[in-house]
Amino acid sequence: MNEEDYRLGTLAVRGGQVRTHEAEHSEPIFPTSSYVFESAAKAAAIFSGEEQGNVYSRFTNPTVRIFEERLALMEGGERCVATASGMAAIMMTCYALLAQGDHIISSKAIFGSTVVLFNNFVSKFGVDVSYVDLTDYDAWAAAITPKTKFLFLETPSNPLTEVVDIKRLSDIAKAKNVLLIVDNCFCTPALQKPLALGADIVIH
Repeated sequence: MNEEDYRLGTLAVRGGQVRTHEAEHSEPIFPTSSYVFESAAKAAAIFSGEEQGNVYSRFTNPTVRIFEERLALMEGGERCVATASGMAAIMMTCYALLAQGDHIISSKAIFGSTVVLFNNFVSKFGVDVSYVDLTDYDAWAAAITPKTKFLFLETPSNPLTEVVDIKRLSDIAKAKNVLLIVDNCFCTPALQKPLALGADIVIH
């Protein structure tokens, strides 16, 4: 049976699991920071990216990898990257997608720390940030410029619990060739799957 055929409850406890030669029932926890290599040449090949393997737990770790694969399966996504916090996940996404002179649009109804991150850090790098009412679809469309890279929202929003039609916003974003990013921390994939509704990236 493929993992894609598992129901959500099974994915939550078994998704992404690869048993070791010890045949453990639950996935093991790897608290190591570094790894052993059979030779200097093998280490060099893994460090250079020519071969796959663990380099350092800040980059890859078997326990974290299982978590990432499990959450990707639960969300219906291609990949998942785990970070130390939700703010780190948002900032990493901004670093990956934005450059000086770019523009992003965010819902006004978002977590306060995300507003601080956008206003005090993202804008520091020459990125313009616009805010619109979450449910004002005309405002979202009107705010998009040729420099807009993505739309960002939470639904339900934190802490106001405002809700928006993700599919409708996805249609607006795709018509203008921009990405739609959804913070799904309130609902989790147990109650809402933004990717299935047209979002491009999901953050928790």
